[in-house]
Amino acid sequence: MKKYIALTAVFAVAIAIACSGGGYSAPSGSILQDTSLALRNDTFAPGTPVGAKTGEACATGYLGIVSSGDASLKAAAAAGGISKIYYTDFKNDNLLGSVISKTCTIARGD
Repeated sequence: MKKYIALTAVFAVAIAIACSGGGYSAPSGSILQDTSLALRNDTFAPGTPVGAKTGEACATGYLGIVSSGDASLKAAAAAGGISKIYYTDFKNDNLLGSVISKTCTIARGD
């Protein structure tokens, strides 16, 4: 019985942490989320090329407790061999809230 109570308490804390949110937000799906978002860039002028190369860098979290990965813009540019970034997108995926969540930065340029 004590193990059951301890396990329930651990999951309750995990759910509370997962629901606390933070960071760049998107419409959230409590069962499944698969959204892409553009970074607001006031310097992105009409006619600016998107670029021929694309690079992606991701970070993944589990149960809203543990996360790892490098989703930085620098890592995304390096993954795509990009030296001049023209445009940046973000992609958020999750399963059952924060059981498994993944955020990716997508760099486009040359």
